[in-house]
Amino acid sequence: MRRLAILAPLVLVAASAAADDTVLTVTPTWPAEWPMDPAPITSSRWPELPPALAPLPPATPAAARVIDTLARVQRDQRDIAYQHRTSVNERTGRYRWDCSGMVSWVVRHAAPRAGRAMGSERLAARGIYRMIERAPTDHPRAGWQRVEHIEDVRAGDVFAWRTPPGAPSRHTGHTGFVVQRPRPVDGLRDAFAVRVADSIVGPHQDDTRPPNTEGGLGTGVFVFLTDGEGHATHYGWHGTRTAGYMRTPVLFGRLH
Repeated sequence: MRRLAILAPLVLVAASAAADDTVLTVTPTWPAEWPMDPAPITSSRWPELPPALAPLPPATPAAARVIDTLARVQRDQRDIAYQHRTSVNERTGRYRWDCSGMVSWVVRHAAPRAGRAMGSERLAARGIYRMIERAPTDHPRAGWQRVEHIEDVRAGDVFAWRTPPGAPSRHTGHTGFVVQRPRPVDGLRDAFAVRVADSIVGPHQDDTRPPNTEGGLGTGVFVFLTDGEGHATHYGWHGTRTAGYMRTPVLFGRLH
């Protein structure tokens, strides 16, 4: 998924609002029809990115294989880009794909049962969201299980959301993998910072992708707002420096 057009003005707001990178002095604005809410900041300063929590192992062998596969690809990739047509040559290190192309490829390599349930065609982000949405929470079905509460999410789990009505994007949504367990954010109500691996162009907070590139696979930090009961209701593309949060349910799935 390319960074939504919505995010460019938010980056400018964040930069102008934080001359010393901590003090928030400007209220962000955006068109009324966009499904966005301002960051629920509880002080006059940008929240700090919390330190990573002590790692917990992936919840399933398939999730562990996801993490191993992502590490191998990031180690070996030489020719990378964000593009809608998946083009992979493991021998030469070419990994060109969009978010759902990357997730589909990794799932089929690391979790074959879940990959077979996806069918023969590559799913868009909207389709991966549906796979998670239809999965039970108390047991796996066809290699998929939905994780109901964000506090229970582990490395190797899948995330996905659908682009909500009114959002300025032609894409169906976004998807990727969690690589570190969610951590609560001081100064943001009911918010969790989550390091993810995804294929994008516009970077997240603390992003590993080099600047001024064609994008591709890397890791960075989202912040997800919740309803206070562990259900993610908004995403913040720029982590704790996000001025406006997109309002759409975010689902998490576990592979078996």
